Amino acid sequence: MIELYQLRWSHYVEKVRWALDFKGLPWRAIDVVAHRKEEMRRFPCAQTVPLIHDTATGIAISDSSPILRYLDETYPERPLFPDDPAEREGAWQWMLRLDSTLGLFARRLGYTQVIMECPQVLSRLFMPQVCRGLFTRKGWRSLAAPVLGMMLTKRFHFDRNREDRIYEQLEALLLPLADRLSRAAFLVGEQLSAVDVTLASLLRPLRIVPHFSHHPRLQPLFAWQTRLFREHGRDPALLYETLIDERRRQRGVMRGRVSWLDANDTRNGPIATEPLTVAVNDIHPVSSVSLFGAWPGYMKLRRFSGIRKMPYTPAPHLALA
Repeated sequence: MIELYQLRWSHYVEKVRWALDFKGLPWRAIDVVAHRKEEMRRFPCAQTVPLIHDTATGIAISDSSPILRYLDETYPERPLFPDDPAEREGAWQWMLRLDSTLGLFARRLGYTQVIMECPQVLSRLFMPQVCRGLFTRKGWRSLAAPVLGMMLTKRFHFDRNREDRIYEQLEALLLPLADRLSRAAFLVGEQLSAVDVTLASLLRPLRIVPHFSHHPRLQPLFAWQTRLFREHGRDPALLYETLIDERRRQRGVMRGRVSWLDANDTRNGPIATEPLTVAVNDIHPVSSVSLFGAWPGYMKLRRFSGIRKMPYTPAPHLALA
């Protein structure tokens, strides 16, 4: 039995769930309280989500890509990595690069979208078990939203999306991938691999970011993702996707027009190719004192982000689900 310590909505966790299901391994999910993670403290590895504990071997390991590599090496049936050592290393590098770019950028913009449009969703993601679900109830959600929003803004610097050129960097990364996958069924090789699972899973938060989900040149990428989701029995929509879509339908608008983007700006090149040994992370420390200093950044994100309203239209990929 594999024990998976998870945050249900995490795109990195979805990557591990998919790998476990693909390989047909027995597993059970253990939901983690995000701000405490007490459930994982007994393990000697890094206390990051996702984390698995293999009860058959006694091994505990965290971070999604090392977990996938461990599963493939320990349970070689239905492999997700190539047999050839050079190709295997190439797949590993692809995964680390996607973890360090797409995974981080998509997380930033996915949370940004939730904070801009319906921050009350945050308590349903982060606090379903706190005080017996008190903060997931109507009214209480509105009280919890600013605190959670400030914490996340401080932790991931959402208020610096423009200065850090997150939208531009993601376009530079995704457009070549969309072109590639308009002509091929898989990113690497002739069958589903850990690289495809990584790309399709980490792309998930961008399904609620209209600049990307409605981008004409990225539709082959989302169509490819939707096809894999359907063929491999993945959830067509996670909780935050459903909730933000309901809110948009009610209001008839969404935040999707990025005011500062310049179509002629070519300063961002392709994804870096220097070999990596571990994935990069972008988590910044937050203390009780620094938390309240995040109020200006949170309000900037809510009201003055430069992401303007536009009429609501369902993303094209929803028609394919």
